[in-house]
Amino acid sequence: MPTFSSDSLLAVRFHNARPGLELVAIVDAALPVAMVTADVLAQDRKPLPLLEEFVLRLVSADVIAEDAITGFLGLPKTMVTQTIADHFSADYLTYAAPRLGAAPDQHRLRLTPRGSQTARDLASISPVNVTLPLVYDQLLCKVRPYDRNAVISRRQAEEENLLLLNPAHKGPVETADITASEINALLRDRGDIGREVLLVKQIAQNKARRVMPAKVLVYADSDRSDIQLAVVVDGELSDTHELALLNQGGAAALGIQVEASQERPTLGPDLERARVPLSEVTRKHAEAAAVQLGAATPVPKAPPVPESLKDEVRAISVFEHPDLLDEALTQATRRILLISPWVRRTVVNTDFLSKLEGRLRRGVTVHIAHGYEHDDSGSDAEALRRLKNLVDRYPDKFTFARLKSTHAKILIFDDVWIATSFNWLSFRGSRDRTYRMEEGTLVRGREAVDEQYNRYLAQIDQDRQ
Repeated sequence: MPTFSSDSLLAVRFHNARPGLELVAIVDAALPVAMVTADVLAQDRKPLPLLEEFVLRLVSADVIAEDAITGFLGLPKTMVTQTIADHFSADYLTYAAPRLGAAPDQHRLRLTPRGSQTARDLASISPVNVTLPLVYDQLLCKVRPYDRNAVISRRQAEEENLLLLNPAHKGPVETADITASEINALLRDRGDIGREVLLVKQIAQNKARRVMPAKVLVYADSDRSDIQLAVVVDGELSDTHELALLNQGGAAALGIQVEASQERPTLGPDLERARVPLSEVTRKHAEAAAVQLGAATPVPKAPPVPESLKDEVRAISVFEHPDLLDEALTQATRRILLISPWVRRTVVNTDFLSKLEGRLRRGVTVHIAHGYEHDDSGSDAEALRRLKNLVDRYPDKFTFARLKSTHAKILIFDDVWIATSFNWLSFRGSRDRTYRMEEGTLVRGREAVDEQYNRYLAQIDQDRQ
């Protein structure tokens, strides 16, 4: 049973979130946030509602007749009577003996020992000045319960090519922008119900620009005339963020476009007949994801793959490609062959290179080829340099070739061959925000994969510059 990465799991969970539309892309995004410190007047949250507190404190101050309490508070008698009855049930109040000469029905209220202690505790609670660190969401214009440790710098977001969402609140955060009730709601969300903010006195903002990582899901119809966005924050869809983006102009305002899908590479007739289509693969993955998420309601099972098929031949969606690349970098035991037109540092980063070197240290043979047209303008010089440096360290195990020009997008590791339209080494590097639904085919089986491995090795030798 597969274990899903975060993006793959999101794809399985939310691919049907827009009926009539197809999930085309999951984009790493950045919510604009401000790190602020709020100086507030707060007090420990009192254990009783205000009316119940006043009744106890009035009895403690020797206002002991029900009519007198009602008159002092200026409330309907039924409300006061009900509160007194509740206090009797909670063992806060009891009746004292009537005064000498008073009518027998003129009851006097008296605090029980428990009521006396509660009244003293209530009287001792006083406001204090408190400093609270907060994260202010500049898209929603409100404080949110984000993990401050998850917030990153805007510069880091730009280097990682995150989609920067525009703030609705562009100026500095002012004291009037954050209310006591908003902070109290935040404290309740965090489970901190012991303190209540009475007044926001002052706000101080860290001037460094910060963002909160999030995901933007891109949906489109078949002719790409209707493009809709959804926002995932902390693993869940956020309708408020979606509405905020819509108010800013939606996909068009962010420069997001969807193009027609490229045709997937076709296989030989026998493999095409054996190929499990994407719809069936998606259903099977949904079942596996439901188990991983601990879903109570089982997802209908997909029809089984016929036992007569010796090799696995199935479709893979655009969202599964990064998982398969990671599988090659972490689990291959004999060989890796990868062909991609462009090489960009958002993919070939420190994590990628560390995993690749780990395979080389374990004796895995690696061939990587790239190249499109006459130069490397579509690739990042830093990424190319770091791969070449790795070749110098492992010359017997690693070849890195520049081809004259290639449209091929191939990944082979051990007995797995993937033919696709997915750009393996640049899928995170495009800044034009144009997306398409890439689809590929995975073939698993020694004989078929050996043939393709030898074929592409020969092509690399023939076309390398």
